Amino acid sequence: MTAALDPVTRRTLATSILIGACALLVLGVHPILLGALVEEGRIAEAQVGNLVTIEMVAIVVGSLVGIWLLRKKGPRVVIGSAGLILTAVNLLMTDLSGIAIIAPCRGVAGLSEGILVSSTLVAISRVVRVERASAIFLAVQTLMQAIVAASLPFIALGSSRTGTALLALALASALAGLAAMFLPRELRPAPSDGGRGAITPASLTALVGAGLFLGAIVAVWSYFGLWLLGNGYPPTFEGTAISLCLVAQVAGALTAAQFGERLPNRPTIIACALAAAVSALMFLMFGGSAMAILAVSVVFGFFWLFTLPFFAGWLIEIDPSRRAVLYITAFQLGGAALMPSLAGIAVGIFSVNAAMVFSAGVFLVLAALAYLNKYAIRRAQPG
Repeated sequence: MTAALDPVTRRTLATSILIGACALLVLGVHPILLGALVEEGRIAEAQVGNLVTIEMVAIVVGSLVGIWLLRKKGPRVVIGSAGLILTAVNLLMTDLSGIAIIAPCRGVAGLSEGILVSSTLVAISRVVRVERASAIFLAVQTLMQAIVAASLPFIALGSSRTGTALLALALASALAGLAAMFLPRELRPAPSDGGRGAITPASLTALVGAGLFLGAIVAVWSYFGLWLLGNGYPPTFEGTAISLCLVAQVAGALTAAQFGERLPNRPTIIACALAAAVSALMFLMFGGSAMAILAVSVVFGFFWLFTLPFFAGWLIEIDPSRRAVLYITAFQLGGAALMPSLAGIAVGIFSVNAAMVFSAGVFLVLAALAYLNKYAIRRAQPG
């Protein structure tokens, strides 16, 4: 057994949360950025899913690389360098066109974003109340995304919506790099205890479920801007719908932080997966009503972040040692990388509406897995 590291200070936690929120600002800007890239003819509509997949996979890899680097180097150098590289990439992309050059750029951006987020993951893992710190991180990052998403449609920097979105991302990454200077000299992850692996059939099912949930969410989110444009809504309405969705996400995260301990984890996930499936289909049912779209956006956003903390609780029920929960971010981002690409295949064959139908189906699969997982939990229990 290795000795546990001391908890981080409030200042370190706050700084790392700010850095992570700046790094993941791209998740809130994605619908606007991807829609603008297609609208300006820089990429094809069917390439949107692939572009999201590349960046999400890169974030996963970057987070693992970042954790490894933080074991070797100080966070000021590691995080500061990642912020500088991310700023340069976002600025470089403002005049680029074509998937052959944009895809590698978003890959490098994703690696840098993952390294930035690694500081947040390590800091949160070293606090006493991990669930509460995670909820605060979700709320802060989403509130930042809501503010930026609501502002971008009203900010005219030249004639390019793509350039405006990338400049916002560049400013955020520069802020993250600057904030790295306020991190302590060392921010090391907790070392492994050398025990047996944490992945059992029950925990693997829960981890896959976490990936399916966020993957289905991101599949809708990636095509949401294009879907609105295809239904004749202007960019200003797109910004309103996205910002309302993001504000609802903050409300969902705070609600889960306040009342989550009173609710059973697995049944809550099942109920929320079913509600998310209905919400995705309701976009198609009420696509001609602006008010209905705004209302569904709020519902969809609320269940998004309300549900995520329950996956951690579910994994802790299965593995009280909390080793399995360390993999949850990798599985979630892995799902967020894979599902939009699969949705893109459906979009290419049919239309952008297929992304909503695809995601609804994934939510239903998740609900079934969560229901069946009770048997896996029973088998995993000793004696």
